[in-house]
Amino acid sequence: MRWTIFFIMLAFISAVLGFGHIIGGLAFVAKICCFIFLSLFVGKLYKTISEC
Repeated sequence: MRWTIFFIMLAFISAVLGFGHIIGGLAFVAKICCFIFLSLFVGKLYKTISEC
């Protein structure tokens, strides 16, 4: 989850400094990282619940 926050912060800093072409790429990477971490969390949660 740290990587997602890192890329979101980079996107905000790029927006403030005026680097518009970088913002889209960083936001896309942050979104992909977020979906990966979310799917891993749901998978682990399902595995933990099914073992009980």
